[in-house]
Amino acid sequence: MKFVPTDELKPKMRLARPIFNKKGVMLYDRDSKLTKQGIESIKNFKLIGIYILEPAEPLPPMTEEDREFERFQTMSVFTLQEIMQEIRDGQSPKHLEQLTMEIQRQFGRGNGKFTFMQNLRSPEDNVYKHSLNTAILAAAIFGKLTDNRSGQRNAVIAALLHDIGSLDIPDAITHKKTEELTEEDYEAIDHYREEGYRMIRENCDLDSEIMKDISYLLRALKEIRTNSYNPGKTVDFQVETLKVAYYFDKMTAMKFGEEPQSDIAAYKYLHHPAHHMNQQVVAALTQAIHIVPVGCTVEFTNKRKGIVLTENVDDILRPFVLSFHDNRMYNLSDGKVFQEMQIKDVVKTMDNRYVMTDLYKDYQAALERGEVPAIRIPKKN
Repeated sequence: MKFVPTDELKPKMRLARPIFNKKGVMLYDRDSKLTKQGIESIKNFKLIGIYILEPAEPLPPMTEEDREFERFQTMSVFTLQEIMQEIRDGQSPKHLEQLTMEIQRQFGRGNGKFTFMQNLRSPEDNVYKHSLNTAILAAAIFGKLTDNRSGQRNAVIAALLHDIGSLDIPDAITHKKTEELTEEDYEAIDHYREEGYRMIRENCDLDSEIMKDISYLLRALKEIRTNSYNPGKTVDFQVETLKVAYYFDKMTAMKFGEEPQSDIAAYKYLHHPAHHMNQQVVAALTQAIHIVPVGCTVEFTNKRKGIVLTENVDDILRPFVLSFHDNRMYNLSDGKVFQEMQIKDVVKTMDNRYVMTDLYKDYQAALERGEVPAIRIPKKN
């Protein structure tokens, strides 16, 4: 699938993801072909763009859990919008605790993994969806690292409210591409975020730990941007969780005039030492959500493509894969194999895929029998 800006949508394009309204009612299902009327409706939603299937791309699997996740995102965004508006009106938010508890209940228990999917965004709801997703990811990470429900609650609330000041950033700044932002633009962004923090402090009776988390997060974001971040200083564990959640959502979200980065690209950024992320937190993120899931089509550094057969819990970039080039399996956790082929990124289109055999079924059957399938090592060209 690929992300297509609203202005570039054309009739007969196929939807890769369902579209829900604020009540959770599905308006357009996956694989629906766009019509002129449908495109006008999407434009009326003021969406930045939508995810579209390539012409030859088969419909990817989507579980009922995935659908419920998207439905929850859509409905919760409107709740968060009400919460932020109450704060901006000088009122104590009524449903903040309820939304926090629901996020903790659904995503913060540390059970298994879920598929984190970006919801469609418009300029008007970008702040709300970013804040909600940061809260969901923070809850999921926390659930993998500790059973401290109080600390998790504080992190979720901080995530939900941290970006409220961005609602006042002028369109002239928010509609720019990242590379077009000037130092003056960033100073304005910092100013509005600081004003948002002041607004929260004055209008919400929040625990001092939550206010500290918001303050430290905003400071860390500024320090990372200006290359003034001190990796040696002691930072609150909750803030480290918020940083990882913040950047993962920001990088994989749709933007004006820019392609969203893949989950793999975002993980590589977070995992790189130069970006000063707590690697225990990053590892917890990989345990909480599917980043390189079974069935994911990937491109290797040798420019070939393949499909992921099993996830590697110890290193998500080194799973078993099936190469489309020769219909053979490769174990990327094997050092010799990894020297020859590494996962570069996810494949956004399946147009150039090779015809596959039943090797995947044979592989699964071998696993069920308790056998270890033979591993192929690629030859050097």
